[in-house]
Amino acid sequence: MQKTILLNMLVLLSVILTSCSSTGETLQYEGDTQMRAKLKIMAIDNKKGFMEDYGDLFNAKYPNIEIELINFGENNFDEVLASENPDVLLTSLDQYEQLVQNNKLYDLDTLMNKDEFNLNGMHQGIVEYLRVTGKGKLYGLPPQLLPKALFYNKDLFDKYSIPYPEDQMTWEEVLQLAGRFPVEDGVNGLYMRDFYTFVEALSRSSSLNMVNVKDLRVTINTDSYNRMFNMILDAHQSGAVVMPGLDALDVNDPFVTGASAMTMDYYYYINNNIGRAKIEQGNKLHLNWDVVTAPVNETNREISPYFHLVAIFSVHAKSEQKQAAWEFVKFVNSEEFAQAKSRTNSFTLPVRADFVYNPEGKRLEAFYKLKPDVNWTPVNYDLLPKGFYGKMRDIINSEGKAAMVGAKTLEEAIASIQERGQQLLEQNK
Repeated sequence: MQKTILLNMLVLLSVILTSCSSTGETLQYEGDTQMRAKLKIMAIDNKKGFMEDYGDLFNAKYPNIEIELINFGENNFDEVLASENPDVLLTSLDQYEQLVQNNKLYDLDTLMNKDEFNLNGMHQGIVEYLRVTGKGKLYGLPPQLLPKALFYNKDLFDKYSIPYPEDQMTWEEVLQLAGRFPVEDGVNGLYMRDFYTFVEALSRSSSLNMVNVKDLRVTINTDSYNRMFNMILDAHQSGAVVMPGLDALDVNDPFVTGASAMTMDYYYYINNNIGRAKIEQGNKLHLNWDVVTAPVNETNREISPYFHLVAIFSVHAKSEQKQAAWEFVKFVNSEEFAQAKSRTNSFTLPVRADFVYNPEGKRLEAFYKLKPDVNWTPVNYDLLPKGFYGKMRDIINSEGKAAMVGAKTLEEAIASIQERGQQLLEQNK
């Protein structure tokens, strides 16, 4: 009897500690750091940047694992995957979904169901999002994420005795707040880069897409978009919102210069705009800023469509070096890696919120407070004619500007966007 109990315990222990691949290779949660292997990693990165971001730290712990980086381009993902048979894949969400559907990825759940990995320390909304994509299973993890938040100028709010914005405000509430700033003083409530940026932000919040990819049909000329365009135009005409049409690399935008009280952007805005302005202006820059969550939809204030996953790391199901591949995926998603990266500034955030680089003590937890909207699917522009995204953006900006200056009625502008956008789609049918 005792032998039977002992045998059952040993079998159970082996199931917990190891996972067998379809090729018969037994994977352990913790492999030998001195193992020798050549790891083929498929990514869009260049070798130098990849090693600086991930490879150098990994090789410091696993010195005998050689990394070979295999690049893929915009249109040759499937071909490179088939010809190179990589061990680790760094993919976009669209590519990840395709690989899951085609059973190309190794199920990591059996390996990560352990206290040592601390899966709970990762952004649970992201983990849940990838599980939904994987139909209940986890086939990969992203070390970094890139969410949006609402930035605000505390000094401007204090000067005019206006309460600060709060987490989980709707766009309507944000615009009401923006409308309280005195235009006559040369101050406005909200800066958005251009007309298209505002349209795209409101579209996401309302779970709308400008294009029906399946039918190759532009969907701008609808009641939902009509209400949205009216909201934008009203905010512009009241002076609550400015949309000057600046380039993303323009550092001295209205928020940085103190002319706008709020703006919404990705986390990289801290380094790309505010950080660069500090370098250029030094002590001359007076910007007392902080952040709250990005605006939400009234129907569910807990979720946000403003998440971008930089790259999802997965083990290829056909890898011949699964143990080494798992060691790499595990390491770049570990607390150890996140802690090492937390000592330096970055344009992205770690998925592990406990290791955020935050020397100024800002409310960066606002970037983590919301969960990704698992029910919203963004347009996959790879399925549309080449160059469609940029050309459609230009059309919306030009027609929106025409409506803002009174050269066209809003109805005329919307009809023109619909017509010109549809022509773009039909050019390459």
